[in-house]
Amino acid sequence: MTQQLPILKRGSTGEHVEHLQHDLSLLGYELKIDGIFGPATENAVKKFQQDNNLTVDGIVGPQTGRLIGAALT
Repeated sequence: MTQQLPILKRGSTGEHVEHLQHDLSLLGYELKIDGIFGPATENAVKKFQQDNNLTVDGIVGPQTGRLIGAALT
């Protein structure tokens, strides 16, 4: 069974946000890894979405999450 990851957006906190921040950092996006989805994380997500021709909404849903994972492989 595949685990469904939560949708992450501004105001989200915790381990999933920390993993997201770490992954974005590995991909070259500048942000602090603190487990808080604030303005810097939102901007990094929007930049990733723009760079990958996704809808730019700053929200990490299934499509954005999959592409971040694929970009790391």
